[in-house]
Amino acid sequence: MDYRPNALARSLKQKKTHTIAAVVSSILNPFMTNTIRGAEDYCKESGFNLVLCNADDDPKQELAYIHTLASKQIDGIIISTTGRNNEALQELKRNGTSVVLFSRHVPELEVDTITVDNRAGIEMGIRHLVANGHRNIAFFVLPYSEVPVTPRRDRAQAYREFMRQYDLPLREEWLVETSNEEAILSERLDQLLQGPGPKPTALFGVNDLMTMSLVRLLANRGIRIPQDMAVLGFDDWEWAPYLPTPITVVAQPCYDMGRRATERLVQRIQNNLKDVAPTLEYYEPTLIIRRSCGEIGEKN
Repeated sequence: MDYRPNALARSLKQKKTHTIAAVVSSILNPFMTNTIRGAEDYCKESGFNLVLCNADDDPKQELAYIHTLASKQIDGIIISTTGRNNEALQELKRNGTSVVLFSRHVPELEVDTITVDNRAGIEMGIRHLVANGHRNIAFFVLPYSEVPVTPRRDRAQAYREFMRQYDLPLREEWLVETSNEEAILSERLDQLLQGPGPKPTALFGVNDLMTMSLVRLLANRGIRIPQDMAVLGFDDWEWAPYLPTPITVVAQPCYDMGRRATERLVQRIQNNLKDVAPTLEYYEPTLIIRRSCGEIGEKN
């Protein structure tokens, strides 16, 4: 008879909306897209609806979404937070809305967190570059000095640590704090390649958007990969294997991380973990070897 239950009436009676939200830092980031696929698949299997909010890594926009979601009595959120709205997230939790962080860890927030072992990933990348004859390695990272976003800070610290551990030259200008915005990245790349002193032979990008831009900028300058410059990225993306020189990457299991974050959230909502302390879960990254680092035995 084509009957459909009234979802609003049901939610008022059960005090549950069976709707959760995912607040992502940037929907343009392939890492986020694949993470949300995992979250969405788990929601379908569990009878939950998923609302997607793109905060654009803007603390004000993120806060506006948090307030909107709270007013709509959402059951819970998974969030890749800017780290600037911790009190609002704590208030959300105090009011009974479950919160799970993914990708980014905020020690001040006592909530479940699903992330990757950034330190292990950076070591994988540096060790691979060294094995292929590179010692002068530049690292391109988003601003981390004043921004409380753990992947950036953790990856920059790990770069310093493993450059020292492998007895590699560590020059301050080779740790390049920049933006994903290509015009700014282009300026920083020129400063690196045209400035005084030794030049790097390898570029390590902190995320997929950064690495994509580096590949384009090198091509625009007629710099060949890997003959003139090796490139390695943190995060994989769909067309990385299909470029003229396929790009070697340290990949995160983003789909699995999205599923796990959502699973943990649903368990909290259903009170299956009511008396269980929040956990910090690390996923292991994987080195996907292609041809962009001058890999031995591969054609350049």
